[in-house]
Amino acid sequence: MKKLLSICAILLSISGAADAKSLVRILAETGLSSEDFDLMGQYAAGLYQRGTPKTGASANWANGDSGASGTVTLQEVKGNCVLLRHEAMAGGKDKPVLIHTRRCKNADGVWVLQP
Repeated sequence: MKKLLSICAILLSISGAADAKSLVRILAETGLSSEDFDLMGQYAAGLYQRGTPKTGASANWANGDSGASGTVTLQEVKGNCVLLRHEAMAGGKDKPVLIHTRRCKNADGVWVLQP
């Protein structure tokens, strides 16, 4: 369930509030699989969970099963929050998907996806 909520939050950041498309349709249009989104999240977490997050740090990821790959860059650190830029290329697609996400560390020390 947590994975599904993270994917939904990421997809909402792609679609914008005014877009009435269903999340399933948005996911299908990206060409990225749920495993691709998992990898994006894992590599992003490596940029902010250990030590002090550093602006400009980046990580590359690739999913050999789907053919998707991408780069996540930590764009900004603001207080207890980080802004991340994901550029992903789905296998078989010729145009990258650009996604921005924000994670904030709560009082319990857990990084939470924020709108």
